[in-house]
Amino acid sequence: MGIIDISGKINIGMWSYGDPFPEFDLQRVPTPEWLDYPIYSEIFSGMNSQSGTYLETPAHLLGYEKSYPLDKVALENLVDIPTCVIQLDYGKLPRSDDRPVVTLEALSSSATADDLAGARAVCISTGWGRKWNDEDFVEASPFIKYDAMEWLVDRKPFLVCSDSPRWENLEHPEGFFPMFYQADILMLTPCVNLERIRRTRVTLTALPLPILDTCCTPCRAFVREED
Repeated sequence: MGIIDISGKINIGMWSYGDPFPEFDLQRVPTPEWLDYPIYSEIFSGMNSQSGTYLETPAHLLGYEKSYPLDKVALENLVDIPTCVIQLDYGKLPRSDDRPVVTLEALSSSATADDLAGARAVCISTGWGRKWNDEDFVEASPFIKYDAMEWLVDRKPFLVCSDSPRWENLEHPEGFFPMFYQADILMLTPCVNLERIRRTRVTLTALPLPILDTCCTPCRAFVREED
């Protein structure tokens, strides 16, 4: 059995979603005056609920009156989730508005009914996670077509994850997020190392920070791959 870490590293200078989202920074905590020996600790500035790899509930779009914060998701539901991994190559995907496009044909031709049977999560791997530190990681990332997202929602997953940080096409919006969130699906994104997964069936664990009253938090996520 192998474990593959699919959570991206949070560091100074990393990508962000732009204004009004802050950029991550890290400063050292000075030694308190009430100690006579040095200590080492850090302040995380600019960290927000969508820093790095994060887990998100439908409240991100629907609000808290119609949905729920992440702390209401039971931890046992986030451990060893049976998962189907769909492997695509962003370099071979069609392009629109200068971005790779995850199409219905790409998804449906890459996953069989047996692959999806019993899966509670679906991972869409395009290899984009390798560009985590590139300047265009967000702006040039693959987006998902409406009918491709509809196909995913029809599978009735508990969770969908991807290595793309921006699933929507802001130039010409697909408009699938209301459908996605009204289906009560969790989002885990953006991930890394998905292209390293050799199996189509794995188990996935996503451990969010225990922060109350937020729809999403950064998390540590990994998959277990049977030998």
